[in-house]
Amino acid sequence: MSCAVLLLTYVVDAVETTEGLQLDVGESGQLGEDTSVEVRCTKTKGSWCSDYLKQAPVPWRPAPRGDQPCTGGCNNVGRCNYDTGYCDCPAGWTGHGCKTRQKRPCTNHFRTPEDPNPEPLSHIGPDKRDLNWTEPGFTPSRCYGICDDDLGMCYCDGPLGRIPAPDDAPAGTPPRQRGRPLLNLFEQPSTTYDGKPTWGGHTPYEKVYGPEGYCNVSKSAWKPSCGGPEDLGGEYCDQPNEAFCPGACSGHGACNVGFCICDEGYYGHDCARRKAGLPLLPSRIPTTPWLASVVREPPAALEPPPSATRRRPLIYVYDLEPLYNAKMLQYRHASAWCTHRFYDSGNVTNYSPWCYGVESGLHEYLLVSEHRTFDPEEADFFYVPVYTSCLIWPVLNYADFPVFYANGGTRVMHAVNMLQEAREWIDQHYPFWKRRSGRDHIWTFPHDEGACWAPKSITKSVWLTHWGRTDVQHTSKTSFEADNYTRDFVSPRQPKGYTYLIEGHVCYDPKKDLVVPIWRPPLHYARSPLQGAPAKPRDIFLFFRGDVGKKRSMLYSRGVRQKIYNMSITHNWREKYNVLVGDGEDVHGDYSDLLSRSLFCLVATGDGWSARTEDAVLHGCIPVMVIDGVHMKFETLFDVDSFSIRIPEADVANILTILKAVPPARIRAMQISLGQVWHRYRYAALPGIANTTRAIMASNEADPLSREADALSRSRDRRYPRPFKGDPAVDDAFSTIIQWLHSRIPDTR
Repeated sequence: MSCAVLLLTYVVDAVETTEGLQLDVGESGQLGEDTSVEVRCTKTKGSWCSDYLKQAPVPWRPAPRGDQPCTGGCNNVGRCNYDTGYCDCPAGWTGHGCKTRQKRPCTNHFRTPEDPNPEPLSHIGPDKRDLNWTEPGFTPSRCYGICDDDLGMCYCDGPLGRIPAPDDAPAGTPPRQRGRPLLNLFEQPSTTYDGKPTWGGHTPYEKVYGPEGYCNVSKSAWKPSCGGPEDLGGEYCDQPNEAFCPGACSGHGACNVGFCICDEGYYGHDCARRKAGLPLLPSRIPTTPWLASVVREPPAALEPPPSATRRRPLIYVYDLEPLYNAKMLQYRHASAWCTHRFYDSGNVTNYSPWCYGVESGLHEYLLVSEHRTFDPEEADFFYVPVYTSCLIWPVLNYADFPVFYANGGTRVMHAVNMLQEAREWIDQHYPFWKRRSGRDHIWTFPHDEGACWAPKSITKSVWLTHWGRTDVQHTSKTSFEADNYTRDFVSPRQPKGYTYLIEGHVCYDPKKDLVVPIWRPPLHYARSPLQGAPAKPRDIFLFFRGDVGKKRSMLYSRGVRQKIYNMSITHNWREKYNVLVGDGEDVHGDYSDLLSRSLFCLVATGDGWSARTEDAVLHGCIPVMVIDGVHMKFETLFDVDSFSIRIPEADVANILTILKAVPPARIRAMQISLGQVWHRYRYAALPGIANTTRAIMASNEADPLSREADALSRSRDRRYPRPFKGDPAVDDAFSTIIQWLHSRIPDTR
């Protein structure tokens, strides 16, 4: 195909003038719940948005309450689910009544997959100490101190170290002294007391265990990084601190690093439910400033309900077996991992850069949303909160437990089995899966290759994924072999391998699934002019900063990033056209500022989905999609062609020619379109994120440079897209997902 024909394919001259496109929410005033349907549904495809806004509300009935007792008081360690009569067990315990120990000992090497012994392989003695510091062997959980073998967490030995509860103490007895943590081998001693090298330790022995060492004196010269566990903070990592539990246990329980310990008579994953016959008690959230600033008590838990009616969809959030979510949070040993937010010293909430944060973020949003219902009989959907990304990244391979079902194999093998187990668990404990064959169940897939490897047993369900790959005959295209879902793995538990569980389905079905934006915290796009930061000239013609495959195989990015990077270097695009393409060694400066100055932003696959769609849209930069056969985030919902450009991978050599030929009128039209939809690509409806976003917007608006830029934008030399002036809690990504789910209700029946 000739370049001229290609240009006709990619570029459509705008028939409207920029002055003729007036429906810009930044210019039309505040965007809020009372804004017209036409404005709120700008650039949408179909009627999903207007149908949601125009629906007839349904009565809001008081929540049902369970009263099924749990035998044995859950062994004084778990919490009773009064709906089912089963105990939810925290890390360290499992089984009926939480009476079976489930250890995660600190080990020095993994078992081989051929080892049929189901028990963890412990290399610590009965006193919780490593048997031989000099013995070869490595896992991140190896501990040269005292091991908390419920969590696989290492603590100091010595005066400020851990003192476990006596062996004959009742179940649930806390340690006599928790001690100071030693988070990882980088902070553990590099030698024994007599100078023999340990296996993997990095810190001089004297700093840790010397007479003035961290584990021996209250004010030591050396101190670790205090990156975890999350519920310990302060200068020396020994001060009690809040930890993340989704929904903050509704103010009716205490968070044990991800697992809610509910107050007497309260139950559920987030302690939102109250046993039948007991009066409701005030939540502690309103009177606890660091909780009140980020969450609220679930409206579904209030009696009487907060209003007479509410909108559909109504969503029932499963209280799953804790191994599939809460224990994943307990087993993580880095605060900023696995969650969209976490607490720092002094109970300060930080919003995590964890790009898979939609997993915990959507879970927490649904828990505190008015769309949550405790009555499964009135539910339109059932949400399954499985934390697969948490398993795959910080939890798996840290210790020799948990695994699904053998040590070794690909990471996705473990995730597949985890999801398969979760589905079977639902089927065993609830009747709702069989009722509609799972069509009204929702699963989230933040993995790099999305739901390509999902078990085929859940293919009828709704999938929220970051990867909109549409080809039917697909194989893994990752350059990271641990995530290659095409490669099988045989173990004693699965002598046939695991790939037969996932074969025969597409990665994403646009008829029932949705490609959703990845998690980006508010500070990630704080300098965006769309948030009121000073609007700067778009002097960078084409921008990309990230991994350009310098040390990767050509499988990575399908070779696209590598080709564009090499062309930019070979032909000196930086000097000739102010094209910035490269990694952190090549492109310097504040990332948000650079995006805010860029006209076009490259969106090319990495090992799967690309985070660059959100980075571009959130900064008003026109996305240039170079990913064949893949839907953009929210592509089925919005007119994405009005604010983005798509170029086939085969024509990537012409990218600069194509972009230079885009007429100024078309560029202006796309920028205006970005200003109308960008807010739907950010997650801002949770109370804390909305508050943070409002503070950023207010700070930006107070900047004299912002006022100058705003005045300039109103003059003849307008800068687009214009600043967004609406309520960040309205029509964000969470809300967009909810509105789309409403349109899917008939298809699940």
